[in-house]
This record gives sequence, structure tokens and C-alpha cells, in this order.
Amino acid sequence: MTNTEFTKLWEKFIALGEEALTLNHYALADITEIKNPQLWKEFITTPKVSEYIESEMAIIRETSINKMIQQSANSRSVGQSQLINTLQKVKEDTSQKKGPTFIFCHVPLSAEQTHAPNIRVCDEHGIYQDEDGAFVIPKGDDED
Repeated sequence: MTNTEFTKLWEKFIALGEEALTLNHYALADITEIKNPQLWKEFITTPKVSEYIESEMAIIRETSINKMIQQSANSRSVGQSQLINTLQKVKEDTSQKKGPTFIFCHVPLSAEQTHAPNIRVCDEHGIYQDEDGAFVIPKGDDED
């Protein structure tokens, strides 16, 4: 890629604003007059551009976390604190790839649901008490 090409791509990229940070090379080729996805790929993978994207995304991620923390005082969302925690971990782990991130949340039963006859409250291993008070351990998939 020549300096002239880089400059032209940089101008187009910056002109797109925040949207450009989340677009891949195919999308950039689709929405700009530079229709070469390979040229866009080379552009967004250059160290200068990838560092710029990462620093901008870090700012966006940080401000999003701060907004969520600010709003959490007025929220009754069960999973919001877990989401905030997960986003903070993503921020810390950006240099290391550790696989997918799963967000689990527990939604407490309402009073009506708690006393319903078809409800079984299990622990994290799936163990529950039957109607006689005996503990039931569910069979694994490989057991019959």
C-alpha cells in the first residue's frame, strides 16, 4: 500500500466516525467508494490503524461501563452487575485470548412461582429435593 492510498483510506475511515471502528474490510468496501476489500484489509491490519481502533474502542468500552455503573443504582436488573463485571474483565484481558465469555444470571422466583407444584429448585449441580424431602441427583447423559 502506498502512502497516498493509506492517506486516502485514513481520510475515508475517519470520516465514518464511530461506525468505522466496528466495520470489517468487506463492509468498508461496500459503504465507501474504495471498493477493494483487500486494500481495506491491509489498511485496518496495519499497526497504526489497529492501535487506533483498539484505543478508541477502549474509550468507548470504558465510558459504556461508567454509564452502566451510574445507572445501576436505579436498576433492578439481575444481570447488570454481572455484565459490568464481564465487560471490565474483557477490558483487562484484551491482550490475551481466553475463549468465549459466558454471562450467567439468576432470576429469583416470584412468590407465585415458588409455591407452584411443578417447580424444582436445584443447586448448581442440578440436585434438588423431591416432595418427600429426599435429595435427588439427576442422571447424567451417559447413564441409563
